[in-house]
Amino acid sequence: MELLVVMSLFTTVVLIASDIFMLSNRASRKIFGWERTQADARYTMEAITREVRTGSVDFGYYAGRGTAIGTPESELALIESDTTPIKFKVSDANNASLCADLQSAPCLLVTVGTGAPAAVTPKNVAVISAKFYISPATDPTVFNASTGSYDSDIQPRVTAVLVLQSRGGAAAEQTVVYLQTTATSRSYKR
Repeated sequence: MELLVVMSLFTTVVLIASDIFMLSNRASRKIFGWERTQADARYTMEAITREVRTGSVDFGYYAGRGTAIGTPESELALIESDTTPIKFKVSDANNASLCADLQSAPCLLVTVGTGAPAAVTPKNVAVISAKFYISPATDPTVFNASTGSYDSDIQPRVTAVLVLQSRGGAAAEQTVVYLQTTATSRSYKR
């Protein structure tokens, strides 16, 4: 009888200890996945910020599309210092194959000049949302002869808002990261 009681107590303690170990292991994997997704999100945001700082906003691109600047844009059009156009946008059905190898559809794509788009987001990270807020609403480098001044006296800036989700692994280990930053163009020539 005593042996039976000891065995049942030992079994209970072992089950509790193994459950605690499994819970801590699962929590550790979740935290590791969240940290990896956050690092990947920072990398993606830094790529966008670097281009905004070294280039300038392509106000002509937005004027040609007929969209009002100031509303959230799904595409970010810039002009590099050597006048090469560069565009950031989330992949769609037309270019989903670029993200398939990364197992991260949809992904954030960058197109430099007339080249083919390339993925910016790393493997196993999908872009849930990417919005770009451009300020000011008018090109501050255009001189208005009728008023005798520039249309805007604000240095161009872009606020990028990204929502990224980790992919791969168990569903319970997948995380969502929200990231936002504002970058100002350093090339403000008049």
